[in-house]
Amino acid sequence: MRKVVLAAVVAWVLSFVVNTDARVIQRPVGEDGGPTKVYVAMGLLDIDEIDSAEQNFTANLYLATHWRDPRLKHDGPGEVVRPLNAVWHPELLFVNQQKIWPTLPEVVRIAPDGVVEYDQRVWGPFSQRLDVREFPFDTQDFAIRLAAVGANSSEVVFEADPDTASGLAAEFSLPDWEIIEWKLDFSSYHPTGSRRSSPSFSLVFVARRYVSHYLMKIILPLILIVAMSWIVFWIDPKESGTQIGVATTSMLTLIAYRFMVGGDIPAVPYLTRMDYFILGSTILVFMALIQAVITSIMANRDKLSAARWVDCVCRWVFPGAFAIVAYASLLGARG
Repeated sequence: MRKVVLAAVVAWVLSFVVNTDARVIQRPVGEDGGPTKVYVAMGLLDIDEIDSAEQNFTANLYLATHWRDPRLKHDGPGEVVRPLNAVWHPELLFVNQQKIWPTLPEVVRIAPDGVVEYDQRVWGPFSQRLDVREFPFDTQDFAIRLAAVGANSSEVVFEADPDTASGLAAEFSLPDWEIIEWKLDFSSYHPTGSRRSSPSFSLVFVARRYVSHYLMKIILPLILIVAMSWIVFWIDPKESGTQIGVATTSMLTLIAYRFMVGGDIPAVPYLTRMDYFILGSTILVFMALIQAVITSIMANRDKLSAARWVDCVCRWVFPGAFAIVAYASLLGARG
């Protein structure tokens, strides 16, 4: 009989605890029975890397949120700390996360008036589709988006925190990009292939690639290699060995150069501005080699005057063609 009574008491206590937790975990109804307002602030602390080939970026982010839950009011005097899953929360999910590492405990702080605060700092890579056709003169939009999974706009609404400012750090460790603007975006999130939308918000920033690095380390050396191949036009066709040797050296130098800069060029399935420039330059260097072979053959067949005339013409044609290639690939309009 005692066991039966004890079991009944335990069941009654457990049912009370479960019901209490269920009531707490249910969404707190907003004013006038409307959606729950969740106030958010985001701070971008650092950007470690933007990888154009992998289509992602690595960021260090601080997130601060709070909402009001009248059911959690208490006598204080200070805040009460509880596990995040012990109370209702908007179940925030980083939509474009690849692998992130939270660095703060998953807890909430509850003020005596029922205001619940949840802060978190995360670090890791975020996916971002990039169009680098304009590389290295491109400007890209990046976003870190969070969505309230399992909720809709009639249940949860995100708003900017009026008391805590969002923003970006004064400096980043990112060496080859410049952040030119940012904003908080509160548009809904629409999963691919689904008609359902979830309330969400995102920190969007616009970054512009620094061109000086690519001008000094990629474009200028390539210009010098192409110019080196033009030396053959000033060597007398009688010196066929020297002419072909210079042209061959230019071609081999260009091949070594392409291996050296391969890691700095985005590996994408389409051609960028830089790809067009390198491809056009390669063709011109190869054509200089072909021209050297042709004028050498002409000189050996007693057509020395004609070979010299071809060299004179090429002294103007090849630089002009290179100027057209440089302008069309690096500066010309894209459709």
